[in-house]
Amino acid sequence: MFASAHWFMFFTKASITTFLCGLCFLTVVQAQIPERAVLLGEVVDAGGLPMPFVNVQITGTTDGAATQRDGRFEFATQHRGRQVIQATMIGFEPAKRVLHLAPGDTVTVRLVLREALIALDEVEVTASAYSTGEAETATLQSLEVVTTPGAAADIFRAIKTFPGVSMVDEGAGLFVRGGDVSETVILLDQATLTHPYKFESPTGGVFGIIPPFMVRGTVFSSGGFPARYGNALSAVLSMDSQNMPQQQNYSFNLGLAAASLGVNVPVVPGKLGLRFTGNRSFTELMFRFNGQHDQFTISPRGYDGNLSLIYQYSPTGRLKFFNFTTDDRLGVHVDQPSFDGVYRGQTTSWLHNVQWIDIYKGWLVQTSASLNRYAAHQQMGNLDLEPGDDTYKLRTDVERASSERASIRFGAEAERTRSRFRGTVPFQEDILDPAADVFELDEVYSATRTGAYAEVEMKPTRRIAANTGVRTDYHSLASTVVVDPRISLRYALSKNTDVRLAWGLYHQFPAPFEYNTASGNPALGPQRAQHFIAGLSHERDLLMLRLEAYHKPYRNLVLRHPEFNHTNGGEGMARGIDVFAKYGAFLRTRFNGWMAYSFLESRRVQRRHLGREVVYERAPSPFDITHNLTIVAKFRLVGFLSSGLTFRHATGRPVTPVVGALAEGNGSYFLPIEGSVGSERLPDFRRLDASLSYFFRFGEGHDITFYFSVGNVFNQANVIDYEYSADYTERGERTTNYRRFLYFGATLNLNR
Repeated sequence: MFASAHWFMFFTKASITTFLCGLCFLTVVQAQIPERAVLLGEVVDAGGLPMPFVNVQITGTTDGAATQRDGRFEFATQHRGRQVIQATMIGFEPAKRVLHLAPGDTVTVRLVLREALIALDEVEVTASAYSTGEAETATLQSLEVVTTPGAAADIFRAIKTFPGVSMVDEGAGLFVRGGDVSETVILLDQATLTHPYKFESPTGGVFGIIPPFMVRGTVFSSGGFPARYGNALSAVLSMDSQNMPQQQNYSFNLGLAAASLGVNVPVVPGKLGLRFTGNRSFTELMFRFNGQHDQFTISPRGYDGNLSLIYQYSPTGRLKFFNFTTDDRLGVHVDQPSFDGVYRGQTTSWLHNVQWIDIYKGWLVQTSASLNRYAAHQQMGNLDLEPGDDTYKLRTDVERASSERASIRFGAEAERTRSRFRGTVPFQEDILDPAADVFELDEVYSATRTGAYAEVEMKPTRRIAANTGVRTDYHSLASTVVVDPRISLRYALSKNTDVRLAWGLYHQFPAPFEYNTASGNPALGPQRAQHFIAGLSHERDLLMLRLEAYHKPYRNLVLRHPEFNHTNGGEGMARGIDVFAKYGAFLRTRFNGWMAYSFLESRRVQRRHLGREVVYERAPSPFDITHNLTIVAKFRLVGFLSSGLTFRHATGRPVTPVVGALAEGNGSYFLPIEGSVGSERLPDFRRLDASLSYFFRFGEGHDITFYFSVGNVFNQANVIDYEYSADYTERGERTTNYRRFLYFGATLNLNR
């Protein structure tokens, strides 16, 4: 229900604190990971000008990268010996170089592209630089993010076009295989992002806080992920920030709702580099232009900024200082049965992280220390809450190839969180009437979590690879140690086709707020999920196909309780099938795109309100989106004029109808009497987004990109919830705020 959703809106999930725990037990694993070689360099045209958006690839493999706007590229590869590196782009002859690679090499390459003298559709192409990686992962690069219609140049929104992620609403929240947004852990350079969304809500938020061009690589796993990624019930999103800038670059962007500035400077070439981005959002003009201004008392607005310093002190050693801050606020009118008024919110987040990477006696060592700081103020009816937290984290990962066919990886982490909750929250989660009872909160407390893991990776035969690992975590508030073994197997049916199996245990500790003594339960324990995954993968040239089936039983889930506030009485399951098909490569073929389809069945024990009483039923989970289809298509029209379409169709999410009401507070508000949990569904969700962009080069390697997009092309009035009158006798549909929506702008890049 809408009111229930608002209750959880104000208790944003904070990460829990931790100290170091012991290392774990080693066993057998997946594909061999020898020490990698690093390839870096630039692609230029016949006149020596940098060539952006060029695909650079080791032929016959999926290892590669797209050049940045300064023509530079960098990637690592496990392939050794004689290899051919190739740069390709429509309208130009492929440029090739033969290299001889050895583990640990750093090789610099300069490739020159010359205009093709043959028809464009006859240009030779190789396998796409985009790769789904392991059975459970998909790798997403910055250009895929910014060129996906409907993604709004947001990493999280782009990931929602992949299988396993349900289209619950139009925000950026990642609902993976039946789980809610809290069941996905978000990592950046080993640091955990405790509040990864702007304009936080129960469904995540409107956007992710990390801009795509701050990120060098992104890996999203929808299940069965290895022990090194940590503990979460459903999924992991792991990002790496940009490395040393190779060329001085300035970028300026001005759009209908935002302006930004970017600076990349190699202060001491090859030794010290600086990256800065600053963004300011001002959505009032955008909403006025699209005729949607009246819904806000304060239009969503905010800023974010990033400053990174990269120090390459040796050929193998690097220090990276990453600092990011964001601030946002809004005021919006809310009309729901127990309260008709304005919600006001303001949040501020900071992330400071230092990461050290080096090779010591054959061991690759990565260590990071981070601080996440969060503060918010949320007001609506009888809710007036100021939550905040400071999260400190220390993490170390170590890996080495122990032989030609095996490698080991282990690591440990410690987190410590200081949480603050001050203000009032509703005694009954749906009742926000100012006259209704509230919990008075004024609490400050700390929590610690420590964790460690070990993995062994092995390739015993040419066709078989295995990954076996185990991790352990301890949480001070739960006073519990969990041990989670995990294993994955891969069998190659042929050079291009393999079968994959994975199994593992995953624990997740409740959010710190749920341990508070007033409205929570200090006796809560960890929640548990078990992942069973079987898949078939085929990859050949420009075509990629993947089919996965999974079963995920839950137990000990946190459940609201009338006597104890919260208990671990919840249980459930999610199972389904994910299908993924991808063809082509961005700017290398006239067409590229992908199709993602997911079938999901998810059940959980949930509360049913019967006025003053509560009963429990096993019913479809709030995120049980049975069918979810996304099609992304991108076209190269003429020259550097490109267009794209994204179509989404999803089954409506389950809702619980209200069949009656009980008057309270001398009739000032009513308690709902609900029908069977999840017994109705919203209408199906449909949406088509389109984009058009033109890239123009000028001067000494400068360029400008003009972009235009139309969201919800057919002006579909998607129903996102039902809303009731104050006494629950009348029900109406609440439709999306994002009907047909126009956006445009330009990005200028100056290279020196």
